[in-house]
Amino acid sequence: MTERELDRRAAHRLAVVRHAQEVTGNISKTCRYHGITRQACYK
Repeated sequence: MTERELDRRAAHRLAVVRHAQEVTGNISKTCRYHGITRQACYK
């Protein structure tokens, strides 16, 4: 995996965390919004 791909994944993970903290305050809603499972989110 290239450095660019790693940076992109890290940015997406950070966006998910920020969304949960700042927008919804709810992991379930955040996961639905981003189209990921809660298990993947907690990982």
